[in-house]
Amino acid sequence: MFVLRDHLSMSRSKLALFLAAGSLVGLLSLFLQQSAAQADSTGTPLVPPPGYKPEKKLVRLWNSKCATCHGEDGRGITEQGKEMGIADMTKAAYWKDITVERARKAVLDGLKRTVNGKEQEMKPFADRLSPQQVDALNLYAVSFWKK
Repeated sequence: MFVLRDHLSMSRSKLALFLAAGSLVGLLSLFLQQSAAQADSTGTPLVPPPGYKPEKKLVRLWNSKCATCHGEDGRGITEQGKEMGIADMTKAAYWKDITVERARKAVLDGLKRTVNGKEQEMKPFADRLSPQQVDALNLYAVSFWKK
């Protein structure tokens, strides 16, 4: 539990990071609650809330963990992305059947698929990312979709 003496002993940068993390968790929680109201039997739709703008820290996390294959803009036009046949996340067709649960499972557990007769694999990130980071990254990814 967060107590006042802990608060007073934190540096300003640590406090700012703590508050930013709390804001991100709160925003994600609100997003998941709103999306749950729209959910059908297949899961919670993955849609960013109105006015969504990712924090710089999240963009840096995307660039360090995801952009090698998916690109900084989600289009998958990278050397690795082209080799693996990564789909363009800016297209509605990519998100058609993606739910919060399915996207979370894909990142945490990894994916295997065949592209042009060649087995491709996205390694699991469960040992490198928390479920909260994964949900935040997936929310950021769906924000690439240009409606």
